[in-house]
Amino acid sequence: MTAVAFVGYLRRELAPTPGRGSATFRLTLACVIATIPILTHRIPHALIVMIVMYLITQEDTAATLVGSILAVAGVTVGLGAALLAWMVALDIAWLRIGCFVGFIVAGLWLKRVLVVGALGSALGLPAALVMVLPDVAPIPPESLVEFVLWIWWCVTLGLAVNVGVQLLLAPGDPLTLLLRELDARLHAVENTVRELAGATELAPPPTGMSLDALATAGMSRPLALLKTASLTNARARQRHETLAATITLVDRLVTDAGALRLLVSSTSSAPLREPLVRVADSCARARQALAEHRWPPSAERAALPRSVDGVATPPPLADMERTLEQLSVTARVESPRPATKETGPHLLLPDATTNPEYVRFAVKGALAALICYVLFIGFDYPGIYTSVITCFVVSLSTIGSSNQKGLLRFGGAAVGGVMGLVALVYVFPNVDGLGGFWLVFAAGTAVAAWINFGSPRISYGGYQTGLAFYKATLQTLGPAVSATVVRDRLIGVAFGLTVFGLVEHVLWPVRAADRMHARLADVFRSLAAFARVASRLRDDGGGVDARRHLISQQVTDVQGFIESSKFEPGAGADDAQAVERLTADAQTIFLVLLAIARDAESAAMYPEVARAAAIRVDEDAAAILDGLADRVQHGGATPAMTGDGSLRAFERSIAAQVDAVGEEATHAGTLSLYRELAVAVNRVATSGTLAAQAAAA
Repeated sequence: MTAVAFVGYLRRELAPTPGRGSATFRLTLACVIATIPILTHRIPHALIVMIVMYLITQEDTAATLVGSILAVAGVTVGLGAALLAWMVALDIAWLRIGCFVGFIVAGLWLKRVLVVGALGSALGLPAALVMVLPDVAPIPPESLVEFVLWIWWCVTLGLAVNVGVQLLLAPGDPLTLLLRELDARLHAVENTVRELAGATELAPPPTGMSLDALATAGMSRPLALLKTASLTNARARQRHETLAATITLVDRLVTDAGALRLLVSSTSSAPLREPLVRVADSCARARQALAEHRWPPSAERAALPRSVDGVATPPPLADMERTLEQLSVTARVESPRPATKETGPHLLLPDATTNPEYVRFAVKGALAALICYVLFIGFDYPGIYTSVITCFVVSLSTIGSSNQKGLLRFGGAAVGGVMGLVALVYVFPNVDGLGGFWLVFAAGTAVAAWINFGSPRISYGGYQTGLAFYKATLQTLGPAVSATVVRDRLIGVAFGLTVFGLVEHVLWPVRAADRMHARLADVFRSLAAFARVASRLRDDGGGVDARRHLISQQVTDVQGFIESSKFEPGAGADDAQAVERLTADAQTIFLVLLAIARDAESAAMYPEVARAAAIRVDEDAAAILDGLADRVQHGGATPAMTGDGSLRAFERSIAAQVDAVGEEATHAGTLSLYRELAVAVNRVATSGTLAAQAAAA
C-alpha cells in the first residue's frame, strides 16, 4: 500500500459515522468516572479497570450488558481455577508451567468452539497470566492471593461503571442498528446510481457513509451486529438466515455500484438511464421495506439487453438487477412461522468435538505463548510479558485474520505509546491538580475511544491505543515518571508477533483464501445433503433446525474468510468478490430449501406420482450442488454443467413435477417454491463457472 493510499484509508476509517461521537463520549465518561474510586480508595491495577471497558463496550446496549455478565462470570471461574492450581503447583515450577499451558490450550479451544468466543478468552487468559505472575512480579506468597482478588475487583468495578453509563445513555438495540447499517448501504447505492442517471437533487447520506467507506468496511460490522442480535433478540434469531443473506446481497450491491461508477460516467450514461433509474427505484423500495420490517413483492422486470442504443450494458448493472431480485426472493420464500418450535441460541458450534482444526489452533497458540514465556524468563526480562498476551489475542483461525489483528495491535501500541510519552514529558510537568490530570486523561481516552468505535478493520487498534496510553499515565497512584513501560510494551508486542508468526507459518498454516474455497465447498455439500431430503424429512428422520444451524455456521465462516483474505499477501480481490457472489447465491438456495422442508413437514401427503416427482427434483438439485462443490474446491477441475447435463435434467424434473401435481390451489405454493429453487440453482450453476475460474487464477 502506498503512502497516499494509506492516508486515504485512515481518512475513511477515522471519518465521523452515525453514533460514533456519542459512543466515544460514553466510554470517555465511564473511564473518567472510574478514576474517582481509584484515586479516592487508592485501588491498585487501575489499568485493568480501563481496559475491560474497551473490551466489552459495544454501540448496542444488549451486547455490552451480555458481554459484561459473561466477562464477570468467565473471569471469576478463570481466576478461581488459577487459585486452585496454585494450591498444588505454586512451589513446583514444572507443574506451574504445565498449568499455564493447560489454561492457554483450554482458553484458545473455547475461544473457537463457543458461540460467544470472547468467553473463552475471559476464562483462559486471566488464569494463564496468574500462573506466570510469580515470575513477572516476585511478591511474597501470602500477597499473591490478595493480588488476584484485586484483579477480580478491578474487572468487576470497570464493568459495573461501564454498564451503568451505557444503560443510562446508550440507545441500544442491535437489530435496529443492523437495519440502520443496511439502510445506509442501500442509500449510498441509490444515490450513486441516480447520480449516474443524471439526477442532481439527491438526499444526503448519513455522515461518513460514502460508498468508498462502505466498500472498505465490507460485511464485518453488519455480521457482528447480526451475531449479537441473534443472541438477544428472538425475532432476529428466527430470521437469521434471511438477514445473513440480505447482508451479503447488500454488500454485493455496494461493490457493484463502485465498479459501475468506474465504468460509467454521468455524461456517457444517457442510453442506460432507464435501467439505472429502475435499479435506483428498487433500492428505494428496499429501504422502505426494511424500515417497515417487510419486503415488497417481486416486481416484474425484463432481462437487461446486452446493449442499449449501441452501448453495451455494463456487467455490474446487470448484476445489480439480479441481486435486487434475489433480495426479494430471500424474504418471499421464508416461512414466517416455522413448523418446529424456535430454539434458543446454542452454546457450542455444531462441530466443536469433531473438528481437529480447533485443537490444532489451540496447540499453535499455546506453543507460541510457551516459547515467549521461556525466553523472557531465560533472558530475565519480565517487562515483555505482554508477548504471552500477544500470542493469545492474535491467535485466530487464519493467517489473514492474525495479520490484521497483529498489525492493529502493534500500530495501536505505537500510537498510544507516543501519546503517553507526550503526556509524561510535556504535559504532566506543566499541569497541577486533579482537573489538569482529568483533562489530559479524557483527551487521550477520547482519541482511543474514537478509533475503538470505528469499523472492525480498525477498532482493535483503538483498544491498543488506550491500553498503551494508560500504561504510561496510570503506572502508580502518584505522578508517572518512567517511560520504560512504554518501551517494554512495544518490545513485548513485537516479540510476541514475531514468535507467533513463525509458529503459524510452520505448524499447520491456514490461509483464509484457501479456507474460503474449502468452506464454500462444504456449504454446497451440506446444501446437497439437505436437498436430497428436503421434501421427505419426515421419512428421513432428520430435523430442519439441525441442518439449518450447521449451514448457517458454515455460511458465517465463509463470510469471515472473505474479510480475512483481504489481509493476506497474494490474495486476489476478484477471487473474494466471486466467492461473495456464490455465497449470496448459496444463501438463496438455502432459504428456498428451508421453505420447502417446512412446507413438507406441515403439508398433507402428496399423491404417489407427485411424491416421486418431488424426489427426482431433490436428487437432481443435489447432484448439481455436489458437482459445484467439487468445482469450487478444485478450481474448476470438473466440467461445467451445461447442455444436456445436470441442468437440463433438473429442468425436466421440475416440468415433470408440475405435470404430476397440476396447478390446483392445493399445491400451488409448493410448485412456486420449486420454481424458485430452479431459478436459484440455475443461477448458482452458471456463476459457479466464473468463481472456479477466479480460484484457478
